[in-house]
Amino acid sequence: MPDCRHRTEHIEHFDEHGWVLIEELLTPTEIEAAYPGLFSVYPTAEAFHSGDADFRSSGFKAISDSPANAGEDPRFRPMQFAGLREFPFSDQTLNLLALHPAIIAVVESVLNTHDVRLYQAETFAKYTGVTEYDQPFHVDYTNHTMLPPRHDRKYGQVTLFLFLTDVSAEHGPTKVVSRQLTDDFPLSKLNSMGEKVDSDQVAVWEKAATSAIAPRGSLFVYAPNVLHRGTNMSIPGGARFFFNLGYKSAGADWVGANPWPRKGFYEQWEPLVNRCSVRQLEVLGFPAPGHDYWDETTLHGAAERYPELDLRPWCEALEKRSRMGTA
Repeated sequence: MPDCRHRTEHIEHFDEHGWVLIEELLTPTEIEAAYPGLFSVYPTAEAFHSGDADFRSSGFKAISDSPANAGEDPRFRPMQFAGLREFPFSDQTLNLLALHPAIIAVVESVLNTHDVRLYQAETFAKYTGVTEYDQPFHVDYTNHTMLPPRHDRKYGQVTLFLFLTDVSAEHGPTKVVSRQLTDDFPLSKLNSMGEKVDSDQVAVWEKAATSAIAPRGSLFVYAPNVLHRGTNMSIPGGARFFFNLGYKSAGADWVGANPWPRKGFYEQWEPLVNRCSVRQLEVLGFPAPGHDYWDETTLHGAAERYPELDLRPWCEALEKRSRMGTA
């Protein structure tokens, strides 16, 4: 059974505005259980700002003083993305947050289909003082999909931020604008606005924007044609950590980011597969039990590759299909 924790009004808000913030979808206990894995990848705020030598901090300091990262104007800077780390990780508790049943249930409701796929999963860390995190308003169009999204829910996609720590107004919250205020603008203008949109119009959007402020365990969900931007980290000695996730409807081959088949050589991949439920494996792209892909040969090959994976659901489905075929 799905772990459905969201409410109908959350989906109604998404349908109306193109985004929704679901506060505390996951519990503090569920989030904190992933902290050992998270902080094996990143230093804590205290460790980072202590100034002590730490291999986890080096990537945030190497080019922080380069011209590309200088200035105070809102724009994209290389160091804004220094904190991205691709899934999967060595810690399976951290990995499984990306595939949490409650998150999958939200995606199913938003996209109005059970047949969904995880196409992107990255952790993200930001630290006060690394760079200016202010960005211009934009939509996630050219870097997530080759084609524009439909106006209905068919072949949909969504980006989700799972907050791993609390986000206040000083933690650089994402600012988001209701889709109702941008429907008259083509995506080509919204994607990289520059001089394409009048500054007075941008000021209207800025005034109307909502800051995604919420405690850890909250889930921020937005559509690819929704205007948003990152804001600056201002809290002294601060840090912000979250999971950056992308889900889509199965069959939307023009949408993508992280190709999971390439992760097969990661030593973390097989342990992750072994820990996943049947449903979580489906979301990663494994054919469901009963799918035509499965036969004696492919089941044997899967058992060889993943010797600790319980393949009984697939075996039982194949046996049932064989009986029905000979009845």
